[in-house]
Amino acid sequence: MSEPLWGRSAILAINRVLASEDEARLPHRRHYCLGPESLEQLIASLAESAQLVSLNHALQLHHDQLPRIALTIDGGWRDVATQIHPTLERLAFPASVFLPDPSLRQPWMPDRLSIAEALWHDESDHGRIAARLADLGLPRAPHGGCDERKSHAIDEYMEALTTSGTIPLREIADRLWREESSGEEGYAGAALDAFSVRRLDHGGLLRFGQLTDVAALAASCDARRALQSGRQRLARLCREPLAIRACTDVGDIGRLDRFTPLDAEARWLTRTPGWLEPGVHAKHLPRFVIDQPLASSSGKLFDWLLGHLPA
Repeated sequence: MSEPLWGRSAILAINRVLASEDEARLPHRRHYCLGPESLEQLIASLAESAQLVSLNHALQLHHDQLPRIALTIDGGWRDVATQIHPTLERLAFPASVFLPDPSLRQPWMPDRLSIAEALWHDESDHGRIAARLADLGLPRAPHGGCDERKSHAIDEYMEALTTSGTIPLREIADRLWREESSGEEGYAGAALDAFSVRRLDHGGLLRFGQLTDVAALAASCDARRALQSGRQRLARLCREPLAIRACTDVGDIGRLDRFTPLDAEARWLTRTPGWLEPGVHAKHLPRFVIDQPLASSSGKLFDWLLGHLPA
C-alpha cells in the first residue's frame, strides 16, 4: 500500500449503519447498509494501512508515506448518533456528515432502496405496497413473508426495474414516501433530529455539511435561493457548517456545472470512485461509496481502492 499511495488522499462515503449485521446483509440492503461488525472491520482495515483524517485534512497537499482517508456519511439517519458516532468516538476518528434539508425531517436514501424498503416493511397478506406499485404502472412486485427469500426477490425485482432505464423510480419513490411516512421504521422516525445534530456538532468529532439532490435542484424554480436557504438552515444547527457540499447520485454529475457558479465557495463531493489528484483544486471531488461486501473484506476493499489509481 505505501509506495503507490505515497502522498495520496481519498474520500470514502457510507450511507446507513444498522444495529444488526444480519439485517444489513439482506440482499436488498447489502449495497447500501453496513452493520456494526462491518463498520468496525472497515475502520480496522483502513487504520492498518492509512491515516483516518478529517475531510479538510484529506484535501490538503501532503507527502506522507501513508495515504490520508476521510470518512463521510450521507443521508441524515438517526444511526449516525446511535451506531456510527459511538464507534468513531471510541477510536477517536473524525468524520463528516452530509444532511438533506434539515427542515424536511426526511433522511435520504437512493430511490431504489426507498422502494425496496417499502416492499420489505409491508407484511400484509395481500401485498398492499405491491398493489400500489402496480397502480403506479410497475410490474407486480414480490410480497408476503419477511425472510431472506423475500429480500432476494425484492433485490432481483429492483435490479430489473433499474436496468430497464425507462421507469420513473424517483417519482414513484417520492410518492411512496409521502404515503408511507407516518411512523414506519426507516422513514420519518429514523431521521437525525435537530437536537442530536447540535449535540454531535458540539462534540467536535463530526462536522456537518449539506447533501444536495441535484435532480431536485434542477427542477427548482430558483436554484440559487434553494442552495442559500439550505445553507442558512444548516447554519442554525451547526457552529461551522462545511463549505463543501455532497451530491446524491452518480448520474447527476453532468449537471453540476450548472449549479457550481451559484455557490462559488463550495466544492462538491460526487459519488464517483477515484483518488484525489494532489495539488488540484477541482470543484468536483470523487468519493468511494462503501457497501457491506467491501467493508467486510480487507482484500476486496484494497483491491477496489488500488484499482482506481491513475494509470
